[in-house]
Amino acid sequence: MNFSLHLDDDTLERLARAVEATGTTRNRLISTAVKDWLARFEASDWPPELREHFRNPAPELAAGIADFQVWTPGEAR
Repeated sequence: MNFSLHLDDDTLERLARAVEATGTTRNRLISTAVKDWLARFEASDWPPELREHFRNPAPELAAGIADFQVWTPGEAR
């Protein structure tokens, strides 16, 4: 699949230097970089239990306004 990619001048120059240094093509280098990034991104996904916890980390607050009367202050330090 073909698509257009817009890069700023500095990034394009860095890419050109990397292409020259590695002897590969721009397309191959960009394709490899995207695949590597996706593999790291997908591998870094949190376990379902943690994702569920962070969806609602304080279920006692979900019912409405918290009753601050029941909270006790921490010890003075």
